[in-house]
Amino acid sequence: MAKTLNIITAGKNLPFANNGLKLSENILIEKIEEHEKFKNLFSIDKALLDRIAKDMEKNKFDSSQPVHIWVTKDDGGTEHNYLIDGYTRVAACKMAGITMIPYFKHTFATFDEAHRYALHLQTDRRNLSGIDLLKNIQELMGSNYIQSIEGNKNEAIGKELGVSEKTVERANKVNNMASDEQIERIESGEASPNQIYNEIIEQETVDEEATDEQLERIESGEATVKDICKEIKAEKKSRKASKKKSSDDDISESLSTNEGTPAGLNFNHSDGIERPSYRLSPEQDSERTRERKAAYEAGLKKGSDLAYEIYDFILSEIESGKSAEEIRNDSHFDDFSAARIYRAFSLDDDQNQEEEQSDSENDESDISDFDDVFEGDE
Repeated sequence: MAKTLNIITAGKNLPFANNGLKLSENILIEKIEEHEKFKNLFSIDKALLDRIAKDMEKNKFDSSQPVHIWVTKDDGGTEHNYLIDGYTRVAACKMAGITMIPYFKHTFATFDEAHRYALHLQTDRRNLSGIDLLKNIQELMGSNYIQSIEGNKNEAIGKELGVSEKTVERANKVNNMASDEQIERIESGEASPNQIYNEIIEQETVDEEATDEQLERIESGEATVKDICKEIKAEKKSRKASKKKSSDDDISESLSTNEGTPAGLNFNHSDGIERPSYRLSPEQDSERTRERKAAYEAGLKKGSDLAYEIYDFILSEIESGKSAEEIRNDSHFDDFSAARIYRAFSLDDDQNQEEEQSDSENDESDISDFDDVFEGDE
């Protein structure tokens, strides 16, 4: 469905001509000049042209659709009436025998301004595609307006044409690298710019990564560029999967066999937060258990405030009807951490220093082990 022309929504950068709110004027067809650059920017659909011509023979020219003409003078002072929009309608008029049509008169300082105005008229009515899209992107990329932009030129062109930056990038690659045969296929409608873009990427992949054997198969006709490109992608995927499996196996082996390193990662915590922690070796775990048991016993026997807090907490939980298992799993029980018990108990200074040094050494060892296990797994 054709778009409704709406100059207001055409964009804040639209270069308005000085026609303002003036009504259209009439001009003889013979005084209208075709401009090669404008004529080549928008292709004429033969079927559409025939339909419009037949309609004009019956109903004359629709005066609500005037053409747009750029009135300008050349260096010699000769005035020109260049048609910037309405090539299909003018061609249909000639076929239908119409000699005079309405037009809007425009004045622009440069071709770039006239081109951008014509582009907005076109993109408000329809979505540019195929060869028209390629031609206009190429024209804009070489314009002084786009070249003067310091930022992302592809993004700026996309805004002018109402397409994405990615579409502009792909079109540029097609404009720069497509063969004459590929361009002809786009012009005839046999292939889209995106299909040709994919063909170019496939050819680049084969040129850079194909083996001699694969190249020979292409040359002999046994396989196409597309076939070999698929093989290359499949081989890459297989190598990646194999590398990942090997890496996972190495990590698993390190975690399960390295003595003195974590035997596994534990992500289960009573507060519901997942974080890595490490199980010590049996020897380390046995020694740490004995130390902490002694600390608990010492603290409880001395009747510390912490002992009474624990006692009160357990009593209140029992009174609320909780079982021993539920109390053990209660997240509030984390308030009574080993570190807090160590600080609360009256252990001698030498023993406290030994505990702190032991904890520091084990923490550094754990971090080092973690780095060793996961080194290179990026």
